[in-house]
Amino acid sequence: MCTFVTLIARCDDIDRLNAILEREDGRRHRRRAEIADTLCIRPHLSSGEREFCLVRSSCDCGTWLGSAVRFGPTPEERLKADGERYRRKGWTEAKITRALASRKQSVLRPPRHIPNEDADYWIDLLSKVAAGLSVPALGLMHHFYRKSMDEAFDVSRLVAGQIETSADILASMQDGVIHDFDCRSGGT
Repeated sequence: MCTFVTLIARCDDIDRLNAILEREDGRRHRRRAEIADTLCIRPHLSSGEREFCLVRSSCDCGTWLGSAVRFGPTPEERLKADGERYRRKGWTEAKITRALASRKQSVLRPPRHIPNEDADYWIDLLSKVAAGLSVPALGLMHHFYRKSMDEAFDVSRLVAGQIETSADILASMQDGVIHDFDCRSGGT
């Protein structure tokens, strides 16, 4: 199905949250918050916290969040494996070289969809949302839903530290893990 980003906040006023998102989303992702109540996330919420799905026009497939987490082999590893497979099939070195040259063009091609977001975008947006809601912390999670938004999956929660210095954490966010960020300026 699709990847969606979830925001955890001590807020019941979705209109206020959406006004902040509309005003502060500097790259015009046109994100909006929708109230969510996922059964497997509910036990991980503290008193007063609410779950919101942060949606763009459709979904967050290709999100920058967690982009440093590698799934599967690198393009170079795939090319090497292809060469080994061709050798096992008895192909000549000349034929393998031609095939790999052709594959290399497609394997190393940049992705078609490059997200218009990065660490600075998420740090800025979360800081502004926290300030606008007057909350000291926010939780953030992304998850790839295979069938529907109601599916059960393993959820965990961890303290992710100061939002201002969280670029590496945002890039390496694991799927299904709520990361709690301290959004106070300077952590005070």
